[in-house]
Amino acid sequence: MAQHTSEYVLTLVQHAFCTDCALVKNKIAEIYIMSGLNRGEQSKHWRVQILSPPWDRNARRSEFPKGFKSVDVPALKLEVNGRIMAATQIPGDISDILSKLKEMLGKRCDNDQIADEIESMVKASSNKPDNSVCPIPPLPMRQ
Repeated sequence: MAQHTSEYVLTLVQHAFCTDCALVKNKIAEIYIMSGLNRGEQSKHWRVQILSPPWDRNARRSEFPKGFKSVDVPALKLEVNGRIMAATQIPGDISDILSKLKEMLGKRCDNDQIADEIESMVKASSNKPDNSVCPIPPLPMRQ
């Protein structure tokens, strides 16, 4: 009987054109590159999904991925076989997770180790939401 292999999907949500997201975008780019390292069979079951939602908050609602408390950007979640293992929209958490993930991918850790570490980091976080990151400008008044 064939053994079922878990599928891991890391979803990252950021604005394509936003100076506040720039630091996160640089780390996302590094993760995307590091995800291409051959980690044997593990590589075939690890995917990175990078989304850039509409700038307008109301338009964003229909396109924002499920599993988040709001449609705020940036956002990160890890799913294993379609089940959300960890999700955060706290910029400090996302930055910390991406740094650790880069290190783990570089060491060629397996998907289970990576998932466990991300889940632990989100649960143990002491970071607080930072409303100053990636602010959404108010919609212009219509005349």
